[in-house]
Amino acid sequence: MKIGLLEDDNAIQEMLSLVLQDEGYVVTIYPTAEECLNALIKPTQPQTSLPIDLLIVDWRLAGSVPGTEVIRTLRNNPSFDSLPIILTTAATFHNTDELQDLHVALLEKPFAVDEIVNLIKSLVLPGTVADG
Repeated sequence: MKIGLLEDDNAIQEMLSLVLQDEGYVVTIYPTAEECLNALIKPTQPQTSLPIDLLIVDWRLAGSVPGTEVIRTLRNNPSFDSLPIILTTAATFHNTDELQDLHVALLEKPFAVDEIVNLIKSLVLPGTVADG
């Protein structure tokens, strides 16, 4: 399975990448919102298959585009309307309506490695019960 990782904190990016690779996932790192969107949405090419099976997005990214806007842009593209997305944040996220509108799973930092692994499994293998 291919996982996209949009995380601007190098330490978290490296840790998650290593953990996910150890779990057998192929990880593509997107250090910025712009790089993520440019890599995923290619207007000149029809989307016959997605380059990733799941996307992990940090809510507060350095730069001009927050993680929620990346997700909104992807959700407005029919190719990505059902892509499983995990939104991570170190802040308290109060707007649960926005989460429902974006169709994402929220994972608050700091999180344990098994939390994200179990969440990924529950999103890509419907009916999987996360240990917990």
